[in-house]
Formats: sequence, structure tokens, C-alpha cells
Amino acid sequence: MKISDPVTESKFESIQKRLSVVEKTDRHYEHFGSFNLTPDKEDYQDEDAYRLAQWCIDEDKVGKLKFVKWSEVDEKLNNKTLNTFGQCGPNSYAYHNFLRHGWTESLRDEKKVKGSANMDFMNTDEEYADISDYCNFEDSTLDPKSEHVDMIVNSVYYHAAKAHWLVHSLQKEGQWGPIIGRTYKSNGAYSLAIHPGSVRSQVFELMHDPDMEICVYDDYDVFDSPVITLDEYLMIISDKLKQRNGHRNISIAYSNGYLEVNHGNQDGGDGRTNFRKEVFKFNKKASKLSAGKPLSIYIGYDSNHGELAEQNKKLLEKHINKTMSGQNNKNDPHCGINTFQPVIKFLDISKIPEYTRDYANQSTEFTYSRFLIPYLENFEGYSIFLDDDILFRKSILPLFYFLNPDDAVACVQYDFDKHNETKFNGEKNVSYPKKLWSSFMIFNNSHEDCKKLTPEIINTETGKYLHQFEWTDAVSKIPEEHIITEGHNTLKDYPNASAIHWTRGGPWIKDMNTSEINMLDIYDYMVD
Repeated sequence: MKISDPVTESKFESIQKRLSVVEKTDRHYEHFGSFNLTPDKEDYQDEDAYRLAQWCIDEDKVGKLKFVKWSEVDEKLNNKTLNTFGQCGPNSYAYHNFLRHGWTESLRDEKKVKGSANMDFMNTDEEYADISDYCNFEDSTLDPKSEHVDMIVNSVYYHAAKAHWLVHSLQKEGQWGPIIGRTYKSNGAYSLAIHPGSVRSQVFELMHDPDMEICVYDDYDVFDSPVITLDEYLMIISDKLKQRNGHRNISIAYSNGYLEVNHGNQDGGDGRTNFRKEVFKFNKKASKLSAGKPLSIYIGYDSNHGELAEQNKKLLEKHINKTMSGQNNKNDPHCGINTFQPVIKFLDISKIPEYTRDYANQSTEFTYSRFLIPYLENFEGYSIFLDDDILFRKSILPLFYFLNPDDAVACVQYDFDKHNETKFNGEKNVSYPKKLWSSFMIFNNSHEDCKKLTPEIINTETGKYLHQFEWTDAVSKIPEEHIITEGHNTLKDYPNASAIHWTRGGPWIKDMNTSEINMLDIYDYMVD
């Protein structure tokens, strides 16, 4: 007689049993499975993955689920209720460390082993290469050729490149689906743990787009938004998928106190493989345009402004170096990603013989010479220009992400209704369209429109042609929140601003009355 097989627990029962003893604060992960998200609830509510997710909510295994706009997140970041995501500071450093050497690429066949990373590195000769060859591990205890180091460093570059791609994917196509996370206490404030979406959260903070969406498990009631049900959340996803005509298969997992809902459409494609290919393609284009040159930064130099340009340079270097992740830990693979230093130069017309324009009707010695930068760089690579009175409070490098490789230039596209009547030491302040756009520019030097900026053009064309960007329509936009303008807004308006622009002057102008200039206490602190 055949003995019957013992009755085994279902997947639902076994996961339920394990989770029954788990607290929300415990580090615990369970993958529930996947199902097809159809408009008819009855088609998916019987699925184990859905039932387990609903059970977690009913049994208080996860926090209160809320649907939040990024404007609410930005508000909390500004008033310090939430800790920063870093605004892409560290990964932008890694990006520039590798960009001139090559691009992130799909994994070569011989490296495809179980557990390996899904990305590799291709150099400018379009040959696969070890990414560690472009690092500095001289003082490290690590083997730069080990699989562990290779995997981590390749992952760092890939995610840095993904951030650049994401900015322009989001600007062009909008958000494909809400990111998800939970609130937790950290250092006297609150933080958001985001996954999947850790790179997107940094990018959202960088972009300051109020309409971006996030679903938050918020037991601390950091956000005032109402609690939503699991079905309401799934319908938000379903509506996004319907708009994009994307596939409807989603997976659900329990991850450290919240439900991680994942679908391949979140990053702008019909699956994870697709968007990775898009990142590789985008990064290849950006790398080739670098022409093997490191990013160059030009600070406007005026002989009448004392040590302002030198002070500006020191601040730029200070904040860039602060973003070098793991630089002091010789056991951390990040410590090797420290070979990049931008070339910081002063745009001094006394050292540019090609510049012969008469000094007339100019606010500074660099009023027109700034447009010579693509020429000075032989129409190759990337360059940043900034007025000497724009002082950075954090790394300048993340702003590079706003330059679309298809565009000629990126800038803050100010739209002030009214300008101050005077500037500097009582000089008349002339208003015109696109005023201050040219005070901070990121040039794609090899772009066909940048090639129009020859010495002859710079020496003869009108200010209107140059400063109002009549030489190009290909202009990427940098959010105004990053470079605030003294006399128009303050750090109370944008506490997390990257830089402050003192357009009306300051103590660097000899004998100037600065009693009406705001935020000079901040200037003193920055340059001390």
C-alpha cells in the first residue's frame, strides 16, 4: 500500500508564519511573488503575493501608506525635517572620474557568472577594459583586480551614469511610476529609505520638480497626506502603466518594514533590461563628447574684484573634494575613485590675445569673453563658466547632469519680472530678456552651435546676440533653486541652494557701500 505524501505548507502559509514573529523594525526580507495587474481587482486579489501584502497591512507589519508629491518632500528637506539624499554629490564625482575614459556597458560574456554585477566598462577605443585601470589603489589594501572591487566600482559608475540619463528621461517623458520607501528616525531628524528608487530620490532632489510622486510608509506622520489602501496604490500604478502602454506584471516583497513593489516601467521602459540599454547608450554619447578631456571650469576674472576669483576657486575645490566617497578608508573600494580633478581656470582677458573687443558698456572684464570658452577648449569636451560672484555652498558637479548631450549649453533660465535699478557701485542695471542666463553656463563645446562662437563673432557681435542666446536654440534648463540671486531671493526661500549669486556687488569692489547687500554674513563665513 502506498503511503500518502505528508501535507506541505503552502507558500502563503510558510511566509505568513515567518512574518508573524517579525517586527517592523527588524531587518527582514521576503519575496512574495508576482502577478499581472489587471483593471479587474478580482483577477489579482486571489494571488498569494497580493494576499500576503494585504495581510502585512492588516497585521500592522508595515507602516501607514501615503501618496506624496515631491513638493512635500522638498518642503521637509528645506525645513530640515528630512535629511538630504545628497543631491547626487558623490555619484557626480565618480561620473567625472570615469566619463573621459569610457562608458558603462553590458557585461562581457566571460564575466557572466552567478552573482556578478550586470554592468561592465568599455574604454574610448570601444574595447572592454577593467575599470580599476582608471582608479588609484596605490595606498589601498584591496586587490583592484578582484571580482569584489570590480563589481562595486562598475556599479558606482553605472548608477552615476543612470542619474544623468534619468534627469533627461524625466524631463522628456515624465515619471513612469512612483518610487516607494519608508520614513525612519536618524540623527534627530527623519530620513527616507527608498528602494527601488535610491538613485531616483537623489535625482528628484536635484531636479526640484514638485509633481514627482512617491509612496511612503509613514508611521511617524512626517507627511500630512491621507493614508491609502493597497488597492488604491495598485490603481495608481495601473493608471501609469495604461498611460505608457507598459506591461502589467509586478512583483511584491517585504523589505525591512515596508512593501517593495517593483515593475520594469518605473525607470522609463518596458523592462529593466530595456532601460539599462538606454543608460549605456546615453552614457556612451556623453563619454565620446568629452573627447578624453576632464571637465574644465572657468571663473570670470576681473582685475577690479580683488581676490574674489581666487576665493571662488578655493570654494569649488573644497566642495568637490568633500564628495569623494570613501577616500579615507583604504579598505573601501570607493577609495580608488579619487583621480579626478577638474581643471579650474581664470578667464582673464589680459591672457587671451584673440580677444580684442573694446571695453565699453561692460559690467565686468569678462562680460563678452565668457563666450570664447568653447574656442579656448578647441571646441572639445565640456566646460563650465561662472561669474566670479557666484559662490558655491556645495559641489558644482551635480549641475552637470542638467546638460543634455544633444544640447549646446545648459543654464539657469531666470524669469525675473523686475530687476534692481542699480548694481555694483551705483551703476545702472539694464534689463533685457534672458538676463543672468549667461552668468552660469555649462558648454557642450563640440556642439555645432558652440562652434559659431569664434573670436571674430565674440569681438563683433551684439550683446543681444550673445547674452540672449540667439546663437542657439539648444539650451538645457537648470532649476533656479540651485543658484539663488541676492536681491531677489534668500536662503529662507531656498535653504538647500547650491550657490549664491551676489549680482549687486560686495566687499570685493573697492570703496563700495555694501550696507544694502544681503547675505554678506554668509559670504564672510564661506570665504573665511
